[in-house]
Amino acid sequence: MCAVRIDHLAFLTPGNYPDDAPLAGFERTLELFRVGESLGYDSAWVRQRHLERAVSSAATFLAAASQRTTRIGLGAAVIQMGYENPFRLAEDLATVDVLSHGRLNIGLSAGAPAHGILLGALARNARAAHCAGPRDRADGWRRCPHPAALSRVRRSAPRAHADAAGRAAHVVRTGPGGIGG
Repeated sequence: MCAVRIDHLAFLTPGNYPDDAPLAGFERTLELFRVGESLGYDSAWVRQRHLERAVSSAATFLAAASQRTTRIGLGAAVIQMGYENPFRLAEDLATVDVLSHGRLNIGLSAGAPAHGILLGALARNARAAHCAGPRDRADGWRRCPHPAALSRVRRSAPRAHADAAGRAAHVVRTGPGGIGG
């Protein structure tokens, strides 16, 4: 019979809070991270959720968690790159990584923003850079003329965002005047 070995134990929370008490909800989630560390968990993860009563900025929340914990790994699962500027996000995450003494773990996704219509021209322009079709919808979104072209974009986008964020984080950490420089 094969023995099962668990080498890493983690938990994930959305960091939800009631309408009338966001601070209390964030405090409960920060306390959960502290208690998880005291119980021996290896990492604690938070979901980044926009336009919901939950953690909307994983970097900001994890910076706070880094000051209340000392050992537990801190993770973001996932940060949707469709809402983010890769350079700015890399700067913020590099800062959290320094504050946490290297305990930061991140997960990135490149899916289309669920609330993209609220981003207006920002989302349309980003999508238009990948799709050159006519504006054939009333909301101004462009449709890709070839599904195969869109699938190539979807496959390459995560790597492009990850590469850009990685390059930016390297500059932030090691460049002139950088955090680690």
